[in-house]
Amino acid sequence: MEQTLNKTTGRIKEPTKGRKVNAVVNSMEILRELGRAGKPLGVHALASQMDLAVSTVHRLLTSLAEQEFVAQVPETSEYTLGRALLELLSDMVRQYDVRRSLRPVMERLSSTTQETIHLAVAVHSQIMDVDVIDSPQSIGVRANVGSLLPIHATSVGKIFLTYSSQFQNALVSGDLPLPELTPFTITDPKELFEETEKIARQGYAINRGGRSEQTAGAAVPIFGLNGELVAALGVSGPISRFPSNETLEQLAKVILEEVQTYSVPQA
Repeated sequence: MEQTLNKTTGRIKEPTKGRKVNAVVNSMEILRELGRAGKPLGVHALASQMDLAVSTVHRLLTSLAEQEFVAQVPETSEYTLGRALLELLSDMVRQYDVRRSLRPVMERLSSTTQETIHLAVAVHSQIMDVDVIDSPQSIGVRANVGSLLPIHATSVGKIFLTYSSQFQNALVSGDLPLPELTPFTITDPKELFEETEKIARQGYAINRGGRSEQTAGAAVPIFGLNGELVAALGVSGPISRFPSNETLEQLAKVILEEVQTYSVPQA
């Protein structure tokens, strides 16, 4: 990677991309050091352990504190792991429990429907597939773990729009992006509200061509022991195999029947 010379200071400037990568790596190492220590650490102690300049560690800690990944102890000015990191770890544990406990259900649905099975959860302000079983058929929907999903244009997304106050509030406030992905994408907030009311009555969501004109799907909510929505379980396939809303409704009832007596353990 090419370096440049600062004509004012006479110093070699490191490439910006390299500095950004180093900052991310060093920030992660700070979190690891704080985790391993099991107690608050000061800037000088961290700098010594990491063999970095005190000014560098202080700058990184300031950035991490702004995002609440670390917190400063007022009495000593030392640092400890912050609330945002603990929330992230809690999200990871919950997602792992949901995936592990629902995997047998997904495998049975895969065998029954021969279509692609999705398990989606909310990650902060987005919807993400955390487990996928692709269709065994030569023509089918292909999906990847970690894929972010449009909440208004997928059946699993509509489940969160219906049962999550977070996303409902975003829709009301106008903070929820509603791009038109196909001619069949619902982008009008009023129409989406009517859709969520129907989903709440039926207990399932369907989608034909909203995200892609070639795909369709159905999804149901997965509730935890306290009644809170923890995930959406969906099945998707080529629209040619689901030529009408009635065929998708039949698919949704198959999913409902599979999860009817199932409950996800709460983290």
